[in-house]
Amino acid sequence: MSFETVVEQYRPLIFYIIRKLHIRRHVDEYVQIGLIALWEAYERYDETKGSFCTFAFKMIRWRIVSQLRKETKHEYVPLLDDYVLKENVDFLSDMFIQDALSYLSPREQIWLVRHVIEGKTFKQIAAEEGVTVNAVKQWRMSAVKKLKPYVNCAADPCSNTRHRHRAVLRRENV
Repeated sequence: MSFETVVEQYRPLIFYIIRKLHIRRHVDEYVQIGLIALWEAYERYDETKGSFCTFAFKMIRWRIVSQLRKETKHEYVPLLDDYVLKENVDFLSDMFIQDALSYLSPREQIWLVRHVIEGKTFKQIAAEEGVTVNAVKQWRMSAVKKLKPYVNCAADPCSNTRHRHRAVLRRENV
């Protein structure tokens, strides 16, 4: 079987792996990486050791994951919740921030101020507070959970449900 035939047959597998890994940017680059891995699988395949499909799948997936690790090794990827909070905090007044802080515990307030407003990393906050990075992540999860309805409401100033969100938040904090 020629390599061109293999490419035609296994190109959908490359796209399947890319979709499963939730790759949205630079898809063409990852397709190329997948094709190179397919070529290597084609060259190295030993019929006595199993099916080519399984071997190719593992080679392609391993190569793409390896490239993802290289690219994200030193890159901070903000979570969607962090992005939503940062975008909305930029547009809100000090009064809103004080109001939002009133819904949070002291540790959640530390996370909001130091991470979202000051831009510090989880590791820096953990070192300053003498806790683990996982503890700071828990503060973030808890704060985001409490503030998500509040931020969504505040982002839409025309909403007539603003008072309902505040009432819900107050009930949760009781």
